Amino acid sequence: MKQSLRIAIVLAAFLLIPLSKAAVAQREGTNQASPTPNPVAKRTDIYCTGFIADAAPRVDLQVIGGEKENSRQYFAEGDVVFLNQGREKGIQSGSVYYVIRPLGEITHPFTKKRMGVYVRELGLLRVLETQEKTATAEIFVSCDTIEFGDLLKPYEEMTGPGARDPHPLPRYAEGSGGTSGRIVYSRGQHEYLSANQIVFIDLGRRQGIEAGDNFNIFRTIGRTEGITKVPTDNVVHQRDKDFGSNRYRGGDYAISATHETNGEVLAKRPAIPRKVLGEMIILKVENSTAVALITRTTEEINIGDFVERAN
Repeated sequence: MKQSLRIAIVLAAFLLIPLSKAAVAQREGTNQASPTPNPVAKRTDIYCTGFIADAAPRVDLQVIGGEKENSRQYFAEGDVVFLNQGREKGIQSGSVYYVIRPLGEITHPFTKKRMGVYVRELGLLRVLETQEKTATAEIFVSCDTIEFGDLLKPYEEMTGPGARDPHPLPRYAEGSGGTSGRIVYSRGQHEYLSANQIVFIDLGRRQGIEAGDNFNIFRTIGRTEGITKVPTDNVVHQRDKDFGSNRYRGGDYAISATHETNGEVLAKRPAIPRKVLGEMIILKVENSTAVALITRTTEEINIGDFVERAN
């Protein structure tokens, strides 16, 4: 009797253990949050894009010195620099700042209107110690070399937007009817652009643009596309009612003339689809401009190509 009881207990334990493990796994799977999509841009990439501001940034807080400044002019990640303000102006240890450098006015390349001041982002620094009138800081992110006179801007946390759901990219499309603008500038002043490059568009907060918005990049098809022009075809179409040539008398009929001229066809044709060049996602937004990352392309993109917010 005792032996049969022991066998029953062991058998019950053997059956219950897998069930308990399955219950725990199911409970953990229920409580586990769904994974977040990978951002399309790293944080350091976002910090180094630059931006176009409405007005020139303040110049009251800046870099005024650096370690070993008697033998070097440029500073980068890991270097110690000195600031022109300290405890007297409320600077605190541990504070983080962007290092920026305004480079000049930007004019819209097509409308010729003022867009703002282009500001390059050089990196991030953290205040180590404060003195009465100065502060000591260390550069911990470097986008470019930092020099005396570069300005500081209070740090704001930025995260890269998530990638858009994968979908086929059409070569030609009618458009979504969303807010539209143009690519007006690029980081590094490149005119010919491809995927993973940073560009600036002439849309911002005033047009309701937000970080994470997706845009399609397109180019219209027609006489305004590109720099080449189709020569006039009036010579071919100088003909009488029987398609005979009025200008050239070598034969009774013009053997190359079509039924209608190009102008007649263009005047009455419906809107044709535009060429889709790629997609981009907004990283930063100012009042009248935004910074975007080109995520994928179907062909080379140029300054001046159009963008439209995707639905």
